[in-house]
Amino acid sequence: MIKVNPFTPNSPVHKDMFAGRKSEIDAIDKALLQTAHGNPTHLLLLGERGIGKTSLLNAADFFARGDVLWEAERKHNFLVSRVSLNENITLVDLAISLKNSIERELDKEYPQIALIKKAWNFLSRFEAVGISYKKDESNKNNAQIIQDFIYSLSDTLKLIQNKSLSVKDKKDGLVILIDEADKASKELFIGSFLKNLTETLVRESNNNILFIVSGLPNTRNILSDSHESSLRLFQEFDLGPLSSEETSQVINNGLKESKKTSNIDTVINKDALISIYAYSEGYPHFVQQIGYSVFEADTDNIISIEDVKKGVFMNHGALELIGDRYYVKPFYKDINVESQREILTIMAEKWNDWIKKTDIQKNFSGKKTALNNGLRALKEKGIIIPREGYNGQYRLQWASFAFWIKNHKKTERRN
Repeated sequence: MIKVNPFTPNSPVHKDMFAGRKSEIDAIDKALLQTAHGNPTHLLLLGERGIGKTSLLNAADFFARGDVLWEAERKHNFLVSRVSLNENITLVDLAISLKNSIERELDKEYPQIALIKKAWNFLSRFEAVGISYKKDESNKNNAQIIQDFIYSLSDTLKLIQNKSLSVKDKKDGLVILIDEADKASKELFIGSFLKNLTETLVRESNNNILFIVSGLPNTRNILSDSHESSLRLFQEFDLGPLSSEETSQVINNGLKESKKTSNIDTVINKDALISIYAYSEGYPHFVQQIGYSVFEADTDNIISIEDVKKGVFMNHGALELIGDRYYVKPFYKDINVESQREILTIMAEKWNDWIKKTDIQKNFSGKKTALNNGLRALKEKGIIIPREGYNGQYRLQWASFAFWIKNHKKTERRN
């Protein structure tokens, strides 16, 4: 019988596979409780690609709806809306996207209450005008959209919290999940939008709304550039890799899921678990991809350290697939000068810790001018970051990029 592979390297993990992030889940649980009582602390989830931001947003969705309990005695009951940003989204687009998302949830929860939708009628003219309107957007129009949007949101909050609703239908409030906030354009003014929205709801005495925003580390700059005090709205979490124990939990959860679907018991040796953590460094995407590849490499339902090595290094194995998805482009296609790749290889030895230019130069084979030009080019491409307040110190944009470079170079030497 063919076993169903439970690992999901190409999509966020589902709730039965989620593991770790205890402090973040604690914060989400507490934020939901506070929001239900009108005193929210909004959450900002930051981290590099593949670190599990979207999976954590999914977990927040489950907890907010009450589908999963974190504290056994406490079950939340929020309406949850979700949007993803991109560089082309304008304020009108965002308002319409949130409106459509909220309406979808209202249709599921309250198909009998048509009154709620009337609160959003003001957006219909923008939907009808579409692209032609976006070209002529003005600050005056933006301000009016924000105000109309906030009042519509406030009306919706009042309706879903109405005391006349049954215990099941009455909601604790509204949770809005915003993914990929790092892609927000300057013209969206996302920080200003959120600040105005939350402050107006406080004045309306209707503050049972929680924003959970996720994005790459540069999301902080995008928010503060839009409004310098917008970061004060948030409790920030910089998501790092999973621990060894959490990584093992992810793998074991996967094997349990496989047994449920295939009725075949697959076990894993302790040294194989240690090896998966060593190769993945706890990066959730790497854990999922390595788990997937190792599961495919296993032939006797006992995953050994040999299976792990095969799954990681075989043709079309985990390392090759991770590189193709994330790092081949910045390492090869975005760089056409070998000296720049040499700089990255030297820096990768420090993972994404800060490294001095003088230390790079000690190991660099080229001339000083090539080093200077290379550092400047890599900085302009956003592949390396200069240390603010320190002259001549840099680090890689992504720690996982360092991991890939180190292992990629090992593979090149082996071949």
